[in-house]
Amino acid sequence: MKITLEPSNSSEVEVIIRGDPSDPEVAQLLRRLGGKSGGRLMVSQEEEQFLLDTAQIVYLETADNRVLVHTAAETFDSRQKLYELMEQLGNQSFVQVNKSTIVNLNSVKSIQAEFSGNYLIKLKNRKEKLTLSRKYFREFKERI
Repeated sequence: MKITLEPSNSSEVEVIIRGDPSDPEVAQLLRRLGGKSGGRLMVSQEEEQFLLDTAQIVYLETADNRVLVHTAAETFDSRQKLYELMEQLGNQSFVQVNKSTIVNLNSVKSIQAEFSGNYLIKLKNRKEKLTLSRKYFREFKERI
């Protein structure tokens, strides 16, 4: 990483970051510089990059060594690992519900107990049902 500081007569501080917007290091820099990117994620669909508002996210999951970001209508890819996304989203309305899934609590319609001790999460804007494992139930309950 290269850092350049240029003196300026302006009263406002300006920060310019050049690099790949989907790079986790860039996302981390943005969070540290002002926290203003905490409400957005850089995602991709085919070869196009998008800046996605986290409020649009219904849930995130790992599948086939990729992280998929699901909104009400679309699915995107993220180059970040699930644990990195959880760190970035942790102080918002997101909670991990099993080893491979993070859900937006604002998108949860209902939960239903299963015989196995796990729970089934029904979502407001998607047809999929997610498993809330016993291991993550306590944190889920504390966050709602």
